[in-house]
Amino acid sequence: MYSPKDYTSNEELWKIFLSGDSHALDLLVKNHYNLLYQYGRKFTYDEGLVKDCIQDLFLFLWQKRAAIRETPSVRHYLMKSLRRRLQRALSPQKHTVSSDMGFLVFKPDSEYPAEARMILEEQHAELAAKIKKGLAALSQRQQEIIYLRFYLNADAAQIADIMQLSRQSVYNLLHEAIDRLRVIGESCFKPAGVLGSLITVLLANL
Repeated sequence: MYSPKDYTSNEELWKIFLSGDSHALDLLVKNHYNLLYQYGRKFTYDEGLVKDCIQDLFLFLWQKRAAIRETPSVRHYLMKSLRRRLQRALSPQKHTVSSDMGFLVFKPDSEYPAEARMILEEQHAELAAKIKKGLAALSQRQQEIIYLRFYLNADAAQIADIMQLSRQSVYNLLHEAIDRLRVIGESCFKPAGVLGSLITVLLANL
């Protein structure tokens, strides 16, 4: 018999939840709520809507647990599920799912990788505005892919699953986004400038 005290990963905890343990579900909520909230707020400024969708998602999971399967990544399963709920909630036709959603403009914050944060600290005031401008110049899907890949460390297959795209589309959008950031970096700074260094950090994570 599983016990929530015995789990070593969220995937193990997911198995315990599927067996009908409500405490395991509580721990899954605790472990993922902030991540889901931050991700949801990338699609809408309506905090209440994001919180409602997260609550509805976990309620649905509990009610339908008997029909839900194990997953290799609880985090990405929950992100994909929340994304679809937000799609429905934000769609003009409430019972349909739109093919795309607006991804809100990035704001430079603590979500940058550690190496990037060190670069940001050197010239924060000037750099923050230029990086924000550079990321805002990307398409909404490119912004979301950058967020998922570099800030949440999702791989191409996981991004494709979350966004419901082909893996080749993910590769294409990701490389187009990086190429565009490189151009912006070269126009804002000298080749060895700070934004150029930030792009190098991103490329090193591919």
